[in-house]
Amino acid sequence: MMKATIAQAKTRLGKLIDAALRGERVVIVRGSKPAAAIVPVDANGSPALTVSNAAADFLANEARTELALGVARVHESPAAFTAAITKPRRRA
Repeated sequence: MMKATIAQAKTRLGKLIDAALRGERVVIVRGSKPAAAIVPVDANGSPALTVSNAAADFLANEARTELALGVARVHESPAAFTAAITKPRRRA
């Protein structure tokens, strides 16, 4: 993963974009905390993000759990789904 401060990103933006296009993770930090990421986009301008096998497994297990508990539902958006599955909850 490549990290750059905001000041570094201002002077090296082209190189950071090239790194993202090569598939490298590029994170912009403010102080010591991650603040943003540079990711490639597809022809429509949508982020060309990939999901790791571990993330896909996690999402599938969450969906199975919701189905088993009878609480499966349609989420309004990807953000709503993410909020629902990352919220701590008690398991039976």
